[in-house]
Amino acid sequence: MSDLQTPRATPRKRALLTVFLTILLDLIGFGMILPFLTFYAQEFHATPLQIGLLFSSYSLTQLLCAPLLGRLSDRVGRRPVLLGSIAGSALSYVVFAFSPSYAVLLLARSLSGVAAANYAIAQAYMADVSPPEERSKAMGLVGAAFGLGFVLGPALGFLLFFSPLAHLGPRLVPLVAAGLSTLNLLIAAVGLPESLSPELRRSAAARGGSWMGFADLLAVWRDTPLRGLMVLFFLVMLCFSMMETTLALFCQARFGFGYRETSGLFVFVGIVLVIVQGGLLGRLVRRFGERRLILGGIVLMALGLALLPLTPVTIPPVWSKLWLVFLSLLLLAVGNGIHNPSTTGLLSRLAGEEAQGSTIGLSRSFGALARILGPPAGTWIFGAAGTGWPFWSAGALMLVALAVAVDVLRRVTVV
Repeated sequence: MSDLQTPRATPRKRALLTVFLTILLDLIGFGMILPFLTFYAQEFHATPLQIGLLFSSYSLTQLLCAPLLGRLSDRVGRRPVLLGSIAGSALSYVVFAFSPSYAVLLLARSLSGVAAANYAIAQAYMADVSPPEERSKAMGLVGAAFGLGFVLGPALGFLLFFSPLAHLGPRLVPLVAAGLSTLNLLIAAVGLPESLSPELRRSAAARGGSWMGFADLLAVWRDTPLRGLMVLFFLVMLCFSMMETTLALFCQARFGFGYRETSGLFVFVGIVLVIVQGGLLGRLVRRFGERRLILGGIVLMALGLALLPLTPVTIPPVWSKLWLVFLSLLLLAVGNGIHNPSTTGLLSRLAGEEAQGSTIGLSRSFGALARILGPPAGTWIFGAAGTGWPFWSAGALMLVALAVAVDVLRRVTVV
């Protein structure tokens, strides 16, 4: 792709802090809902497969909307698209809170997926204001916001059930998430400037192309390194989403865990992600490079997936016997924490300056496709083959991803 050299608007440090807070508040709401969703769906007598479909509906709408919003942000700017998507997120949580049936709950998750397409725009914002050699580190800041969201979101959801608002019952978590999204909208409206220069917006508009990103998909598919990185991103996300969706069901079946205990596991994963992506990633990239981190991350995740089902059944849970769960989640969190931002950073360096939003948006679509297929696959395997098989299946597929990564990185010439 072309490497158009045009001036880039340079936001102040306050703006960088604002976009970080924007991502963080969004992810706190998401982190509150994620461990809660399985148990909330069971209130409507949802089967394991239907629970998987709830996760998939979120990702399906994200898949459809990420390229559209990414291209739109290339043409009209990041700020207006981010503001609109944050408002949509607040609305989706309100619908979730007052869902009278599984069908309406499915609709609410679909609306949340539309709003979640803004993650790619936030990543493009970071790419706008970072030199090429610093983009993996910038993507690490986005990843740190994800990690903090996974720490603060489940922790806040856990604490809410001990608060004076606990009488609201299951509606409490989504209503608080809606309130956080509203606060997020106010902060972004006041403190988030436009990061994309008028020259780059005009260039993106002049290029034209499909609003749904079909032209981008064709361009990527003709570019062997980009195509390979997109396929790699898909495979890794497919494996991780199989684990993520079935974790609550696994812990419920093996240890009798409920929402509170499962939230604690997500808090642990989030803490590890914050440490890795917020404090260590920049130094790791400088020392080992993106290629080694991509490969190392896959190996760690494969080990974590293989070890998790080996934890013995213990009902009621005996925490001293659950050390293998925490070791497995540690490996998964570290592997994911170094792999994803390294892959995204390498993608952004291969893409042209005028196509950051659309290219990263397309990568999010590949990730969303994986999250469409992974949850029902994982929950179906859980119900059909047993509690451990979703993780062993994902671990075997992760080895396929490792082989793909070796081949792809051999072809990438960016230094």
